[in-house]
Amino acid sequence: MDRKLLTSIILSLLIGTGIGYSISVPQISTLQSEKSSLESELATLITDYSNLNATYNNLNNSYNELLTQYSILQGIYEQLEEAYELLNTAGLVFDGLRISDLNVTNGYLYADLIGNVTNISNKTMSKVYVVLFTYEADGTLYDYHVKTIENLAVNETNEFKFFGVLKENQKFKVLAVGSYGLADIESDEVARLLAMLEGANARIAELEQMVNYEVYVLSDQNYYQSIINDLKNANETIIVAMYSMIYDPDDSFDWANDLIRELVYAKERGVNVTVIIEYRTYWGYMDENLEAYNFLSANNVNVRLDNETDTDHMKLVIIDDEIVYIGSHNWSESGLYYNHETSVKIVSENIARIFKEYLTTAFGI
Repeated sequence: MDRKLLTSIILSLLIGTGIGYSISVPQISTLQSEKSSLESELATLITDYSNLNATYNNLNNSYNELLTQYSILQGIYEQLEEAYELLNTAGLVFDGLRISDLNVTNGYLYADLIGNVTNISNKTMSKVYVVLFTYEADGTLYDYHVKTIENLAVNETNEFKFFGVLKENQKFKVLAVGSYGLADIESDEVARLLAMLEGANARIAELEQMVNYEVYVLSDQNYYQSIINDLKNANETIIVAMYSMIYDPDDSFDWANDLIRELVYAKERGVNVTVIIEYRTYWGYMDENLEAYNFLSANNVNVRLDNETDTDHMKLVIIDDEIVYIGSHNWSESGLYYNHETSVKIVSENIARIFKEYLTTAFGI
């Protein structure tokens, strides 16, 4: 090959390579910059995911703790119902008796307790049960004792004595209940039932103090009576996440209509109302919820249908960032009036915040 031609080819290649490189440098720089930016975004996303995962775990732990406490409280509530029913059936009188002149006297190992009980009602009591409750240092019920007084006349005072029952500096409470003879019940059974009530109330107080909240168990129609008052008294915010919300404007008796309309009334008086209604589930669409959605939307309430394929089975209401309703009650005529349902009302800013954070994570409210 001709040396000049070869030289020309080599020079052309070198020039072409140089031109190509000079053109590619800015593009390479841009790509490197974009790569760095994407790496930074990826690192941010990984951090955000880690934070969200930690938040989810915290919320999940809090939710599981709430479920545990709810289960405990439900058991306590059932005990209370049983005790109250038995005591009421026994015809016991919780008013009309006065305890006075309590005196603790030292014994050999344990102290004695002496006091008086007076019938301040207008009828002779055939039996009066004086019950002494003693407590551990942490406030839990330790033991109970009962004394029975027969035929305590109006304004009559009778002395009672409990021997060797109190440890040094032990806390105690004395309660007296009477009977006008409408029914009879063994004194030990009275003491057992009253002790059940006392222990249950102490456990509720302990749970409330532990997490700084008030809790009310609402069965069947009690839920409606409670929540409608809180909706009417809401001042700032209402958040509702409901699996079934059925609006039937042609039914004048339907309690669900009342609750749904209260959301509109709250909106009209300036309350920030947010509603999430389940629509699309694993098995299909809940068209029966559309009437409620359309009604709320037409009245300018911030409402959305949950159109994800998963099923959100929540019956959750948060009012003024402090009051939480959660349980089995749907906002439907059957759920509020006919079915046997159980929910709880919790009054706690901390608990309300946990549930609100969960809704924010799940729905971006």
